[in-house]
Amino acid sequence: MSLFEDTNPRALKELLGEIHSRTAVLPDFQRDFVWEPNATQELIESIANDYPAGSLLRVRDPHGFFACREFEGAPPLNGHKHTFLVLDGQQRLTSLYQAFYGVGEHKYYLDLRKLLAGNDFDEAMFYERATTKKVKRYDTFDYQAKELILPLSVLKGGAGGFLEWLFSVTNPLPPSERLAMQDGLRQINEKWIKTIDDYHFPVVTLSDTTEAPALCTIFETLNRTGVKLSVFELLTARFWPQNINLRALWDEAREKHKLIEEFEVDPYYVLQAIALGVGNRAPTCKRSDVLSLSVADIESGWKPAVLGLAKALEILRDDGGVVLPKWLPYQTMLIPLSAILARVGMPNSPIAGVHREKVKRWFWCAVFGGV
Repeated sequence: MSLFEDTNPRALKELLGEIHSRTAVLPDFQRDFVWEPNATQELIESIANDYPAGSLLRVRDPHGFFACREFEGAPPLNGHKHTFLVLDGQQRLTSLYQAFYGVGEHKYYLDLRKLLAGNDFDEAMFYERATTKKVKRYDTFDYQAKELILPLSVLKGGAGGFLEWLFSVTNPLPPSERLAMQDGLRQINEKWIKTIDDYHFPVVTLSDTTEAPALCTIFETLNRTGVKLSVFELLTARFWPQNINLRALWDEAREKHKLIEEFEVDPYYVLQAIALGVGNRAPTCKRSDVLSLSVADIESGWKPAVLGLAKALEILRDDGGVVLPKWLPYQTMLIPLSAILARVGMPNSPIAGVHREKVKRWFWCAVFGGV
C-alpha cells in the first residue's frame, strides 16, 4: 500500500488558512522558528515573481502519533483537533504565515509608490521590527492611504483584500485623481498581487496509514542536511508512541537538578551515558549506539544517568573548583563520568568517599594529561 495520499499543489492562502485554523500543526519536538527577516523577505519576493520555493511534506494524522504544537504566532491549540502534521516546510510556512497575518517580531510592507514608479517588487518591499514607533504609524489606515504603504497582512484575504483596501484609499480622492490612482493600483494588482494570490506550493501528503516508525525514519532522512534535528529530538519522536516524552523528562531533570540548568548541559549527554551502560558489549556512545537505544534502556537508564550527571557536576564544583561552565575543561568528560556514577552510585557510606576521591583523581589527570 502506498504511503502517498496525493501530491497535488495547494494554494498558499489555503495553506496559511489551515495554519490559522489549526488544521495544520507541527510536531512538538520540531525546532523553533529561526529565520531572519531578510530570509522571509527573499521568500516573499520569490513568490511574487512566481519562482519555485520548494515543496512541502505533511501527513494526515488521525492517530496523533506525536505531541504537536501550533505554528509560531498562530492561535494556541487549546485541545483543538488537527488534520495535518507538517513534516517539512516549517520555516517557510511560519515565515509566510507571520508576514501575511501580521504577527511575529517583524512586520512587512509594500511601498506602492515605488511600484507605481516602475520599481521591482524587491525594491518596494521592506520590513520593520514590530515594536518600533514606525510600525505603529504604518499600521494606521490614514498613514497607509497618505503614503501608499500596504501592510502585507492585507493580502491574507488574497487579491480581494487588496481591492477592498484600494477602494478605501482612493474613494475619498477627487474624481480625476481617483481614476488615475485606481488604474495604477489595478496594474499592481494584476502584476504582483494576483501572482501572490494564485501561488501554489507542491505538497506531498502522506496517508493516515503511515506508521510511527516510518515517520521517524522520514524525519531523520529529511534532517540529514540543512538545520539538522538532533539525536535527542529524533528519539523524542521515536519514543513518543511508547508514552516516553524525553523533552518532559529533560525539563524535569533541569528543574530538579539546578546544576544541570546552570551548566547548560546538552541532553544528548544523558543519552550517551545511558548508551555506555547498555548490555555486555564494549562501552561506546557513538551516534549509532544512541539511536539504537530501546524503550527499556530509557526506562531503566534515564533516572540513574541524570542522577549521575547531577552528582558529577556537584563533585566538579565542590572538589574541582569548576564553579562556572567555562571552567569545565572538556564538556564531553561529563559523559563517562555520568555513566560511571550512574553505575556505582554514591551510597551514604564510606565507599562514597572512596568513589569521590577516584573521581577527583581522574578529573585532574584528565586536565593535566590533556585527555
